[in-house]
Amino acid sequence: MESIAAAAIAPMQEVSSKALHPLFKPALRKGFTLEQMVAGTSVTVPVLRSKNGRMDWDDLCTIHRNLRACLSDDELVHIGGTLFRQRAVRFAFIIARLLLTPMGFYRWINTPRQGGGNQMFSCITPSFRQLSDSKCEVELALPEGYEVCRDFFLMTKGANIEMPKVLGYRAADVQLEQLPRGARYHITIPSRSPLLTRIRRAITFPFVARAAARELKEANETLVDRNEELEAARGALERQQVLLDTAYRIGQRIWGERDAAATATAIVESLAETAWFQRAALDITTSDATAKLGAEAGPAVHGTSRRLDLTRNQLVGGIELVLRESVDAAEADRLIELLAPTVALAIENAIYSSGLEKLVDERTRELREAQSARERFFGNVSHEFRTPLSLIMLAAGDIEARAGQVLDARSGQSLVTVRDSGRKLLRLVDELLLLAAGQEGKFAVHREPADLVSLVGQLAAAWRPAAEAAGLALSSSVPDALVASVDPVAIERVLSNLVSNAVKYTPKGGAIEIVLAAEADQLRISVLDNGAGIDPELAVRLFGRFERGVRDLETKGTGIGLSLVKQLVEAHDGTVAALPRAPHGTELRVMLPRVEVRDAVAPARGLKLDIAAAGPGIANGTKLGPEHGYGTIVVAEDNPALAEAVAGLLADKYTVIVGLDGQQALELVKEHEPHLLITDIDMPQMNGIELAKRFRDVAKDKLAPIIILSAVIDLGTRVAGLEAGAIDYVTKPFDPRELRARVDAQFRMRELALRLRRAEQLSTLGILTSGLAHELRNPANGIVNAIAPLTEILPPDFVKPGSGSGELIEVIGECAAQINFLSKQLLGFRGETQLDLADTKLSDLVNRAVSIVAPTAKGVALRTSIGADRDIACAPRLIVQALTNLLENGAQAVGPGGWVEVATWTNQNRVGIEVSDSGPGVPVLLRDRIFEPFFTTKDPGKGTGLGLPFARAIMTRHGGTLEVRDRQGKSSFVIELPAETLAEARASAYAAARAQR
Repeated sequence: MESIAAAAIAPMQEVSSKALHPLFKPALRKGFTLEQMVAGTSVTVPVLRSKNGRMDWDDLCTIHRNLRACLSDDELVHIGGTLFRQRAVRFAFIIARLLLTPMGFYRWINTPRQGGGNQMFSCITPSFRQLSDSKCEVELALPEGYEVCRDFFLMTKGANIEMPKVLGYRAADVQLEQLPRGARYHITIPSRSPLLTRIRRAITFPFVARAAARELKEANETLVDRNEELEAARGALERQQVLLDTAYRIGQRIWGERDAAATATAIVESLAETAWFQRAALDITTSDATAKLGAEAGPAVHGTSRRLDLTRNQLVGGIELVLRESVDAAEADRLIELLAPTVALAIENAIYSSGLEKLVDERTRELREAQSARERFFGNVSHEFRTPLSLIMLAAGDIEARAGQVLDARSGQSLVTVRDSGRKLLRLVDELLLLAAGQEGKFAVHREPADLVSLVGQLAAAWRPAAEAAGLALSSSVPDALVASVDPVAIERVLSNLVSNAVKYTPKGGAIEIVLAAEADQLRISVLDNGAGIDPELAVRLFGRFERGVRDLETKGTGIGLSLVKQLVEAHDGTVAALPRAPHGTELRVMLPRVEVRDAVAPARGLKLDIAAAGPGIANGTKLGPEHGYGTIVVAEDNPALAEAVAGLLADKYTVIVGLDGQQALELVKEHEPHLLITDIDMPQMNGIELAKRFRDVAKDKLAPIIILSAVIDLGTRVAGLEAGAIDYVTKPFDPRELRARVDAQFRMRELALRLRRAEQLSTLGILTSGLAHELRNPANGIVNAIAPLTEILPPDFVKPGSGSGELIEVIGECAAQINFLSKQLLGFRGETQLDLADTKLSDLVNRAVSIVAPTAKGVALRTSIGADRDIACAPRLIVQALTNLLENGAQAVGPGGWVEVATWTNQNRVGIEVSDSGPGVPVLLRDRIFEPFFTTKDPGKGTGLGLPFARAIMTRHGGTLEVRDRQGKSSFVIELPAETLAEARASAYAAARAQR
């Protein structure tokens, strides 16, 4: 059955493989293999050899092109004549000898869809035309788009030449005429004496008839075999059809039930009614044991059983089936396999549907209760908001009136922020209260005669500064006079919300127009913009509560402004809609009925609108704080005012860089590699969770802490933030002292972690060097101690200063002293020696290191920039040694013509020494590894990999740090040490000891 189905969907294969069999021997004689013949085709060698194989016409053309390497035109014509000698076509020619003349043979072979030629080449359309008793024309045509294969038509020419010889005649004379889509053959059939023909037929008839009978017998046996194969396939198809019909009927019946119990009953009854099963018993439970189903059908009998297992997804259990005696178990298994998915899905749906209605009723009741409670709570809390907000507004106004002139710039800006934020909150509370009132059926408008022309003019004037600050042009189009009976406060709020929406979503450089017009018995108020427009899907739901588009998520808003507009307009019996403009833009159109005005016109009131300040605010990438602060912080916050406030809060101690959305903050992290990240959650482009996940990889600092600062306080978001890598989570609003304390604590923890990591890195080196240092000190001390007695024993002239032997003794002493000093340095990796501290000026340390390096740094400019010069308590020789290592590394990196600079600075209780150069800098991937013991980028024999680890160890023992930092695209080695003299350090230690007691 599978082979039949495969054959039914196989692509059309127009050529029989038998047509190429005569080519095998000639090609093989010339060393051309069958594999070479099928090269570049989809035909395999077994298919080519098969007598039943088929191939595409394109493959035939490719094979002939391959054979061109070994066969000529004359050879192809000769090979074509051998086609009639194949066993496969011998039967047809035996019949032809009995029944046909040569002309009739040509006609039969070239009859479309009936002749022998179409059996081998189904894409060829033949035609035959008899011109006389001995002449005819045969034309072979290919469909449009098929390649014309000349070699095929040459072989066909040879076949046409040989055809009369099959009937006992001489070979025909055949001329080939090539056509655009095939070929035409001009054939002349040789004449033959009728007497000789009759004599030949009479003599050969018995032999021909006997051969024909033999061929008929073989053909009949082949047909019988083929018929048996077809019968077997038909039987398999019928059995498959019965299985599918049964499964379909059962599926139709069980899917018609909605109740779980009815579905279970329908399943077992439909199974027991089939010709396969005499009994079915279902036993199913859900995985959470919330539902249990059981049903039986059929008599309780024994027999061969099968189980339809339904344990999957939310189901546990199955159906026990007893087969009828006459049923083939394999067929029953196939039916069970077909039914299992359908039955399981039907039961799951039935269980779900059974409880769905009840669940919907329960949830609807719960939602109504929750909505009622929410509305009551919402209204009460919103009312309570107004009192503290009013106090905030009054207090801000009083401070501005009393002390506005004496406040410094920062305090004045903070006061403006308080006032503007209070106004925004007050407006939001007002709108929430109006929405709550509208939902409870208490919303009402108070109509009065109003001059709409004046109202629109005042509103346009009030909004124009905000529009200009956003880079927009705001204009209005009004009639000379228009008075209507409306609620002016409500219409003012409608227009204010529509204009605010247009200002918010119109790109810079756009234009907004307010249009007021009288149309028949209606008033039209339109706010038009030339922005990107509104999606049709959003336009349908735009005026629903809390509705916002995908692009709106990048802009701050609550989604209640336009909902309020809709309720205010509908309270006036009007309509509001969002309409597209050509070529782009949006029209928010309000249509109001014209109510007759009977009273005097109310004067237009002055509008006091809450419009954001026109000031530019803080920009993305703004850097605040000292250049060399305690550390660098990136603040990711999309509210510019809050971002500026947080940055200002921390800028007195740290270098703070502001990013106004997640993506921009990530770019700033790449540029500055900060030590700490403070991020909001809800931001455009990239939210804070994603930023936290990517921060440490981008900053190249696995120890950099992350603090999330967000108004989102639900547990899921807090957990997601911590899982993303955040160390702390601070909710808005927050106390400034708390934020500063948390940031300071994170920097202290980071410093401790850095020291622990550095100590771990140095521990390996300490273990290796401590033993070596001890071993070096003993022979070094022996040499030093032996020099004095040696000089006393030797003759005075031998050790006289300036003599050759005297200089050698001095060299021995200096080398021994140096070995002794290096031993102490190596022991310093494990802290086994006390630091020999002394008060030393920064300039002295820098100048001594520069003077040591200068002789070897030929062609390199050594610069110094002493920005701060003060005494610090340190071990001068060790600090100079560390600086010397850094200067030598820099000089080697830049080479002749470059420069290396040493700069110093102070920041409160820390001093800094920074070594920078004009070289390419340290690759980001190596900035941690260069401080690992024995790691070096230098060629073998030119470096030990101990210089930088030793320099960092020196700074760690002094309570300082040594790091690689970016400075304007260059890498700098930055040393930070405590800014204490020896006396101050002792005083601090004494105070700390007393505090512990």
